[in-house]
Amino acid sequence: ASTASIMPASFAGPTPSAAASSPLGETRFNSGRIEAIHAPDGRIGPDAVAARSAELDMLMARYAQHYEIPEELVRRVAKRESTFNPTARNGPYWGLMQIRHDTAKGMGYQGSASGLLDAETNLKYAVRYLRGAWLVAKGNMAVADKLYQRGYYYDAKKAGLLDETGLGKDRRRRNPS
Repeated sequence: ASTASIMPASFAGPTPSAAASSPLGETRFNSGRIEAIHAPDGRIGPDAVAARSAELDMLMARYAQHYEIPEELVRRVAKRESTFNPTARNGPYWGLMQIRHDTAKGMGYQGSASGLLDAETNLKYAVRYLRGAWLVAKGNMAVADKLYQRGYYYDAKKAGLLDETGLGKDRRRRNPS
């Protein structure tokens, strides 16, 4: 069961209360939650979540259901972005869904960039961001995928969906009234 409450479909999702607090270097599967996925030196540990593992599959399904988007869309993005590798890094992009640290922070994440290498933490914030793309795309999976890749702030603004996508908060912070 998810630890966060399910929000209506008109909202990109709840802002999780805190980032994963498990120390890096250990992996524990506890009550369906992956607490850490890599060793301190960046190598994948012997008990780490493997790409395409049952635990990873379960997490992708859980967050797709939680944010009310197709599981196929979550898997498509994870495959393209990291080939299902939770520890993938490419410049400013982190983890399974290759989310930027600043984007995750815009979705409510409060941890360090390296915290996004935790499979569940990455999915929690990246799938929330993907949900916004899904809303802007009006349920079109191909369009949502492209919006996730390039960003969709101006598309959401034009469609009047900044609040629903979770991007409205940033607009108010930049332009206080």
